[in-house]
Amino acid sequence: MEAVILVGIGGAIGSMLRYTFSRMSPVQGLPSGTLAVNVTGSFMLSLLTFSGITGGIYELLCTGMLGGFTTMSSFGFETFRMIEDKDHYTALANIILNVVGSLMGIYIGYMLLS
Repeated sequence: MEAVILVGIGGAIGSMLRYTFSRMSPVQGLPSGTLAVNVTGSFMLSLLTFSGITGGIYELLCTGMLGGFTTMSSFGFETFRMIEDKDHYTALANIILNVVGSLMGIYIGYMLLS
């Protein structure tokens, strides 16, 4: 039961942080808030995971907070809207930046702690 409470508290914090980032203005049509959340969240998850934390701290920060902070559903919806609006180049840039940026965040975090 303690784990569920920790995940819930972390999720609430992460969701509030995501909402704050979502208020960022788009840059050249790209939803910069979602991009910032996904790249930053991937980097933070990598740092925390590769640092070896476990138990309640992992559940609070990784599963809860970063699970509530990062947002694949917003990324997918925003990209769909770009495609629907025939803004294919921006949609492609959004896909590449989110996927590559998130992977780079993980890689950098891993390299910092290796």
